[in-house]
Amino acid sequence: MKHKGDWMLLLAAAIGGGGFISVKYLLDWGYSTYHIMFGRFLVATVCLGLFYWKQVPKITKEEGKAGSFLGVLLAATFLLLTLGLQYTTPSVNAFLCNTQAVVVPLICWVAFRQKPTPAVVLAALLTVVGVALLSVTDGLRLDLGAVLSFGASIAFSLQMAFMGKMLAKCDSVRIALVENATVTVISFLIVLFLGGTIPPLSIGAVGNFLYAGVFCTGIYFVLQSLGQRYTSANKTALIITTESIFAAILSAALYGERLTLRGYVGCVIIFGAVLLAEAPLGRKKKPVDRTEEIH
Repeated sequence: MKHKGDWMLLLAAAIGGGGFISVKYLLDWGYSTYHIMFGRFLVATVCLGLFYWKQVPKITKEEGKAGSFLGVLLAATFLLLTLGLQYTTPSVNAFLCNTQAVVVPLICWVAFRQKPTPAVVLAALLTVVGVALLSVTDGLRLDLGAVLSFGASIAFSLQMAFMGKMLAKCDSVRIALVENATVTVISFLIVLFLGGTIPPLSIGAVGNFLYAGVFCTGIYFVLQSLGQRYTSANKTALIITTESIFAAILSAALYGERLTLRGYVGCVIIFGAVLLAEAPLGRKKKPVDRTEEIH
């Protein structure tokens, strides 16, 4: 299938969108963001370890280093996102944490000399506009929360950009295993250091921890690793941004939030931007290696 990587990433975005609902319910029931972070990655690590147990002994030293590095970036993403939410509004937090469509091409250009095509540049700018229409309801102001939220976007963008380079030499699943395990250890240390009372586990809480851990964390990052093997980091960033669309739609359907006309327009613009990334603007006609192609 020509676009199987894109479909894997789109499926990851759809699954990840549902994760916002599970996290919201867990927050409403008294769990801290750090408890949720540890719980979901613990579940993900255990499930992936059980499912891919034959791959664990095959993890090479290089894959261990790569997965650990990506895990640190991923942990930083969640920490900065959480801290940013404490100092700014959810809409500003959501917008700035979803600007990776612009940040990733810049990182790839500066760090790896991969100049983005005009189609990618235009698609990235349109994506930011779409996310703004979908997320920002209050005035976008520069405060500590905004800086931390944008820092989360940079950390996640670095994770995508470096994963694209590391997948050329490492196995997708084994990187995901190490990456999830690394975040689990880091989040455990944070919970251990910060302490706090953990609410009793109810059936609903267990169900949401399982969904957030198995699907929105374990399967999500395996799909990202597998999908990014067949497409570029720039395209990955654009497709993953559609997670905000699925989150908005599922939130309206399952959590009772209303999606405004402006939000629907934002959704259309984001989807249009992803399709635009396939446009032949600025592309060379000579054949290229899919692992290095910049869409």
